[in-house]
Amino acid sequence: MENNQEKIEKTGEEINESNAAKRMRLLGIENDDNIHNEEMAIKKGSFFQNLWYQYKWGIIIGAILLAIAIIFIVQMANKPRYDMYLSYTGPMNVDIEIRDALEYSFVELMQDYNEDGEKTLNFASIIFQNEEQRKGDPNEVYKKYGALMDDYGNSEALQNFHNQRLSGIVVMYLMDQTLYEEYAASFMKIEDVLGYRPDSSVMAGDNAIYLKKTEFYKHMINTEGGYALRNLPGDTVICIMPKLTTVDEDLHRDSIKLLEAIVSFKEQ
Repeated sequence: MENNQEKIEKTGEEINESNAAKRMRLLGIENDDNIHNEEMAIKKGSFFQNLWYQYKWGIIIGAILLAIAIIFIVQMANKPRYDMYLSYTGPMNVDIEIRDALEYSFVELMQDYNEDGEKTLNFASIIFQNEEQRKGDPNEVYKKYGALMDDYGNSEALQNFHNQRLSGIVVMYLMDQTLYEEYAASFMKIEDVLGYRPDSSVMAGDNAIYLKKTEFYKHMINTEGGYALRNLPGDTVICIMPKLTTVDEDLHRDSIKLLEAIVSFKEQ
């Protein structure tokens, strides 16, 4: 069927048409008859043609969501299941040697808490240096801690520390004593964690113990790569987060078991 534009081109004559039809013709918009004919053609076509015509955007969006869901499921399936999470926050740059020694020693003491046939530890560290620790010759500070933080870096580190605590991902913390003392109230009393109060020689207040004063540490420095642990500041403490709503119940229970093993450790 010829449209008005084709008739005009063939005859060169004006035809009677409404202003709306003329405006549609000049704008290149198909009239209702053409649209109707296209719809009829699609309706008479295959099932898939009709489905695509009617639900094209729904199909596209659904396919995208399905792809995202598949990727998420695959990532979760391949995600490691760690037995323990441990964090250090303090002035020391925990280099690869210190990290390896810490992981080796703690994994040696841990149990296979999630019973998957292997013992794994997820370790993270944040460098935070207070003004007193940064005081003096910058070269000496760097030599002592393996890093020199500026005000901006410290601000970012402190925010990361806050975010970490609020997230509940980590329950057991190794940290600088001065930083611990500032946030001591946000950690559990060691006596409440263990059910008894350890010897005062290892206690750093009510809510933490000194890592280097434990028998476990004395054992650690004699293990593989343990010499690197001598670089950790002597006032590094261990403390435990309370059971917040964001804290995994199993991780909290297992972190307490690990602390019990640290405090009660005896050299064989």
